[in-house]
Amino acid sequence: MRRVNRKKQFYITLVFVLVLAIGMGYAFLNSTLNITGNTTIKENTWDVHFENFNVTNGSVTATNAGLDTNSTAVNYTITLQKPGDFYEFTVDVVNEGTIDAMVSTVTNTGLTYDQSKYLAYTVTYSDGSMVAPNQLLKAETGFETIKVRVEYKKNITVSDLPNTNQVLTLSFSANYVQADGSAVTAICKRASSLHSYYGAITFGNLGSGNTINSGDAFDCDVNGDGVFNAENERFYYVTSLSTNSNYAVLIYYSNVSNGVTPTTSVTYAYDSNAVSGVNYNGPQTAKNNLPTTAQWKNVSLSSETRNIIDELNDVKVNNFSYQGRAARLLTYQEVVAACGSTSIYPQNQFLLENTKYVSDSYVLGYWLETPRHMSAYYAWPVDGINKQIGGGVDHANDTSRYGVRPAIEVLKSRIRY
Repeated sequence: MRRVNRKKQFYITLVFVLVLAIGMGYAFLNSTLNITGNTTIKENTWDVHFENFNVTNGSVTATNAGLDTNSTAVNYTITLQKPGDFYEFTVDVVNEGTIDAMVSTVTNTGLTYDQSKYLAYTVTYSDGSMVAPNQLLKAETGFETIKVRVEYKKNITVSDLPNTNQVLTLSFSANYVQADGSAVTAICKRASSLHSYYGAITFGNLGSGNTINSGDAFDCDVNGDGVFNAENERFYYVTSLSTNSNYAVLIYYSNVSNGVTPTTSVTYAYDSNAVSGVNYNGPQTAKNNLPTTAQWKNVSLSSETRNIIDELNDVKVNNFSYQGRAARLLTYQEVVAACGSTSIYPQNQFLLENTKYVSDSYVLGYWLETPRHMSAYYAWPVDGINKQIGGGVDHANDTSRYGVRPAIEVLKSRIRY
């Protein structure tokens, strides 16, 4: 593929508008109240607006950028002159009123097919999840950080470029109304029942209260359809993200094929090009079989790049990229954090669901992100037969025994206990 070597320029105007509506709220608040005795009815206020507009470092310079006088709209004009140029900002949606709010409708102009060849445009929450109807914004203390990014794509051909400079007007609007019983704020919610193997083996814990422990089962709306599917959207809490304890790391209940299809028979290499003596490259093959951000559009990694470390915490790959993937592989350190050692059985059977630990699974286990310290030719897996991390000669290019099991990162504030 031949990359662009001539400068192109197009202009993008994006108006980001938040439309506020009370809906049924004030109809209720204005109802006649018949009260006897000395009673004070607290004044109710509606105040949903934008605050804290911040531009990401490295963005191109914008003109007329910022909040409008009512703090209900963000406007900016930018010029992207070459591949790689981008403009990104975050802004908080704040509820300082006394009435719980929720998103009623969302409207996004999006991009045409031809525009999407050379331009990327996203509006999400800061953790990468979608802004969607029925999401709750609590009164007085509630806020959400929204991230907007427009980027001139890097890896494009001359044929992908427009023939003339382009002036684009992109808009995004979210309509907020008073919250009702349909309001939700979670990506994951605590499971109400557990998966089992013919009733003989139960996986995970139901948990209770406002804390989470390793093995607690959750149903996560990863595809953004508003449904928490207990059968095929089951995840287990493993531990906190080591680089940001505000995030929870959760592991899927099954290996996958084609990114999202649960499987007990499909296996992949960790790195199909790994041979004895080569440099460490990380899970190059395995990552390509993880869910994409289009398949699991309601979750994203806290960072697309990671330093991959071995079991001794030595960095073996700097800035390994999971770009385009909504999940990653679990690490050796995260399994040990959950289990207390490299042994998984019997307390942590949730890590062994749909592996050779149960007799009708063909696949032995699944790859971890972690390469072995001794050689680039080996990587660590979860082994279902030995019920531990590692179990045999685990060549990174072995395609016959281990599969790919997605781990997601979710802000703990988006987990409903």
